[in-house]
Amino acid sequence: MNALFKARPAYANGKAGARTPLLDFLAGDHADDVARIWDAPHQDFFVMPTARRHAAGMILAGLAADPPETVKRLRLLVERERDACVARAIAGGDAPGFMRALAKMGEVLWSRRDYAQFLALFAEPNANEALRHMTQITPDRFAPLGVLPAALRTPKILAAVPHGQAATDLAIALELAIRIRGADAGPAIAARWARAKDAKALFDKAAADLEPEAFGGSIPPAPDLPPPFGAVRTRKALEAVALEFRNCLRDYTTELAQGRMAVYVWRAREKAAVALTLDAAGWRLAEALGENNVDLEEPTLREIVAVLEDVNVRTGPPVISLVGRLQAYGAGREAYSNREPGFVGELEMGDLWN
Repeated sequence: MNALFKARPAYANGKAGARTPLLDFLAGDHADDVARIWDAPHQDFFVMPTARRHAAGMILAGLAADPPETVKRLRLLVERERDACVARAIAGGDAPGFMRALAKMGEVLWSRRDYAQFLALFAEPNANEALRHMTQITPDRFAPLGVLPAALRTPKILAAVPHGQAATDLAIALELAIRIRGADAGPAIAARWARAKDAKALFDKAAADLEPEAFGGSIPPAPDLPPPFGAVRTRKALEAVALEFRNCLRDYTTELAQGRMAVYVWRAREKAAVALTLDAAGWRLAEALGENNVDLEEPTLREIVAVLEDVNVRTGPPVISLVGRLQAYGAGREAYSNREPGFVGELEMGDLWN
C-alpha cells in the first residue's frame, strides 16, 4: 500500500530557511523540511487543514507511495488537489476514509516512525476499521492496534483495551490459548473474544481460554535438548550443579521429582544453569543464570532461546501470571508485570533460585 522505506525525495535536501517558534512546535522533527518548502513566516503551511499538513509530513518523511518529484508538485498536491488524489499519492490505490483519518490526528506533526505504523495499520482491514471508528487518532491511542494480532484488531476490542501493556498481554493470551487448544481453534477463539460486550467480559474470556478443558492426563516429558545443553537427571547431579553455580538448585528436588520442572547446564562460551517449568501451555524457559546467579549476556540468552524454540519450548510469562494480569484488567485495575522493554524483559524469567 505504501513504500515505507522510500529514499527521501530531492526537495528535502538543501539548506533550510528560517523557522518560527510556531513551526518548531507544530512540525517537530519535520520543521527543517517544512521550512525548505514554505518560507517564513510559513503562513501557507499553517493555513492548510490538519489532514493536509499531516499529508505533507508523510511525504517529507519519505513514506508516500507515489511522492511528487518537485517542490512545486508537492505544494500543488497538498494545497490544491482533491482529497482522493492526495490519499492515492500517499497510500497508493483507493484509500477510502484516509483523509478523514488524517483530520483526526491533531495539530502537531508526528514522527516518521509513528506515521509508518499508522500507514501499515491503515492497510490492514481490521485495523483500518478500528482507526476509522476513532474520534481522535494519536500514536498513544492506536499503539494497542500495533500490538494486537490482526484477528483482534476490532473497534470493540480496541475500546476495551486500556493501554499497550494490556494489548500485549491479550496478544500473548491468544498465542497461548492457541497453543493449548490447537491451531484450528484460533479463529473461533478470536471470534469469541470479539463478541465480548465490555472489558470485563473480554479479559474474562481470555483468562478462561488459558485453562485446559480436561484435567489430569499424562505429563509431557521434559525436552531432550542437544549440546551444549546437559540434562540434570539425578539428585547427585543436581547437588553438584548447585555447588558449581553456587545457587539454591538443591531446594527444587520436589519440583523436579514431580516432573513439572527440568534443569540443564549450558556449557558454551558462557556457561549457565537453565530451568524449564511446565504449565498448561507446555514447557517454558523459567530461568537462566550464571554462577552466583549472575545475569547472562544477551547474546548467550539468544543462543539458548534459539535452541529451545527449535524443540517447542516457549518463553514469556507463566500462564498463572498472565491469567492474574488479565483478570486485573477486566476488573479495571493495573496489573503488575516484571516485563521490561527489549528481548531480555520479554522472556519474563522468574528468579527461581535467588
